[in-house]
Amino acid sequence: MSHDPVNLVLARLRERGHEPRQAGSGWASTCPAHADTSPSLSVSVGDNGNAVIHCHAGCDLGSIVAALRLEKRELFADGTTPPAPRQRIRRPPRAFLTWEAATESISQGRGRPAMTWEYRDAHDAVVAIVCRWNLPDGKKDIRPVSRQPDGTWAALGMQEPRPLYRLPELARVETVYVCEGEKAADALRSLGLTATTSSFGAKSARKTDWAALAGKSVVIVPDHDDEGAAYAADVLRLATYAGAKSVVIVRLADIWHGIEPGDDAYDWIEAHDATDPADLVSMLEQLAAEAGQAAPTEGPVLVCMASVQPRDVRWLWPGRVPLGRLTLLVGRPKEGKSFLTTDMASRVTTGTPWPDGTICPKGAVIFISAEDDPADTIRPRLDAHYADASRVHLLSAVRHVNDKGKPEEVMFTLADAAALEAAITAVPDCRLVVIDPIGSFLGGRTDSHRDNEVRAVLAPVARLAEKYDTAVLVVCHTRKAPGTNADEQTLGSRGFVGIARAVRHMSRDRENKSRRLLLPGGQNLAGEPTGLAFTINGEPARLSWEREPVAMTADDALAREHRAGGKASRSKPGPAPERRDEAADWLSGILAAGPRPAADLIESWTNGEGGSKKTLVRAKQILGVEAYRPSNPGPWWWKLPPEGDAPEIHEPTEPGATRHGPLDFLVKTPGLYAFAESEPPHDHVPETRPPAMAAPPVEWRNKSARTHAWHH
Repeated sequence: MSHDPVNLVLARLRERGHEPRQAGSGWASTCPAHADTSPSLSVSVGDNGNAVIHCHAGCDLGSIVAALRLEKRELFADGTTPPAPRQRIRRPPRAFLTWEAATESISQGRGRPAMTWEYRDAHDAVVAIVCRWNLPDGKKDIRPVSRQPDGTWAALGMQEPRPLYRLPELARVETVYVCEGEKAADALRSLGLTATTSSFGAKSARKTDWAALAGKSVVIVPDHDDEGAAYAADVLRLATYAGAKSVVIVRLADIWHGIEPGDDAYDWIEAHDATDPADLVSMLEQLAAEAGQAAPTEGPVLVCMASVQPRDVRWLWPGRVPLGRLTLLVGRPKEGKSFLTTDMASRVTTGTPWPDGTICPKGAVIFISAEDDPADTIRPRLDAHYADASRVHLLSAVRHVNDKGKPEEVMFTLADAAALEAAITAVPDCRLVVIDPIGSFLGGRTDSHRDNEVRAVLAPVARLAEKYDTAVLVVCHTRKAPGTNADEQTLGSRGFVGIARAVRHMSRDRENKSRRLLLPGGQNLAGEPTGLAFTINGEPARLSWEREPVAMTADDALAREHRAGGKASRSKPGPAPERRDEAADWLSGILAAGPRPAADLIESWTNGEGGSKKTLVRAKQILGVEAYRPSNPGPWWWKLPPEGDAPEIHEPTEPGATRHGPLDFLVKTPGLYAFAESEPPHDHVPETRPPAMAAPPVEWRNKSARTHAWHH
């Protein structure tokens, strides 16, 4: 008994809220198998009254039938499911013991091939034979035979990836020509050039292994048609990704004015059979020299490691601060991080060895500082540490031309990578760039707690460091939060730690508050260095390094701090540590861009972030945030404390040397401050300097020589 499958489908559609409407000889409806907003399902009457349904959005028949609560057999007028299509059974190809026998088998009925080409592997063993027959209508018939995994031969194409044509020859030369097809490649080989191609046509280049071109100079000679241009683009991309030293594309039309569509290197040589082969080679080489390096216009940029020359890591401070990389210096406010960066700058500008006795390369330093005044803080500290002030520069601003055509100075941010690059190139032999603190220079549109935004700002800085072989020292604050990993205590996003190649932590010694510890965090360029210790003492204040290393990491110090805090810290009343640390993160990120009214901060925290005023006030205390009134009477404002402000000063055990050099004047250049003395000495390196590790048992200072203090 027959039924009406089309009306059954339409009825089921209506039952499920769809509205099929007449469309030509059939119906259109929204599809029940997906969230359809515009009719994408067509229903029509097929042979014998069968229902033909199709979703133009791509839903398969089974999904549509299931959504309508039907079975496939109900789409047919006789109610039976049509037989499944017969599966075509592929017979295994006939196997031959030799390639000659396989070639003879495909030649039956075709005659002797007009041309044959051998493909060999890297061991010079034949892996395929490609045969060509020229047909009467001008077309060609190309058939391959190839060696199978079991060693037999069959009338099949080569397994992928396929070897390049004449592969063994490529290893012996520096320049390789690539053509479209074996016939064109052999034509160039007849001129004495090394030429190759990929097998089975212009559209199969990606199925070939191009690794043999790594380190080679590649010249592509494409056919004179659209397919040739497409093939050249494919080879350009594949050869570049394989690690070719250079890739150029030459156009025969530039030296052959009579070229016809489809002509190739073979046709060019045939048309110039009266020309000396050496002259043809010269023409090609000249064409390649004028073409210039080509680059893929789209797709991924890959670098083959075979083309990369290995080199040793270069260090500013061996094992601690690499050249050409970013290094993080992490510590709490007012711990003396700026004193440490000043000591480092003084060593770099004078070539004084590092505290651990390693060699310090001599060069210039750029400071990018938001919190310290150049005249009353930075310059006096440089003098106290015997720096060569003529080699220290402060990037204070960036000069632009405004909309009115007048120059103006604006605050520098790391978003202006071009300005930073200009500063580095303007300072000869720049070895160190100090960014102190990083939060002040991210720019107002960068959220320091978002990993992607932090990396977007720091990645160009990292590239500049590598480009100019300069160490970039980024000063960061730390949060006070429970944990066992010191690197994760860095304030803000993990992107800071992630993009830096070395992390150094500075903190006070819990058992001796006057003692600072410089401890290793994470790094991936060398083994873990030892820790170091120093004090800040003297008048004017400067660093005094201990001779002996500290056998401790930043993680060790953090664990010891938490053990010491222990029950006392847990018994203190106040907000939960997690929420308090979140408030400290939020507050430091906001204030990094500059002071803000206290009332606005409290309003934003309590309403926008859903926190309590008590938690925010506690975070303010932890960070050492300063409250002040710009005018009295007037509202209170909050700001971050100056980095390194009011360090704990300890008198030296013996009278210190007087400060070297007065502050005569400050020379200002566009966007840069250069610190210099009115009569700088001819040699800033001491005539006699004791060996860095040969310190006497008491602190020494030499007034006549610019040296660094050591404390045993």
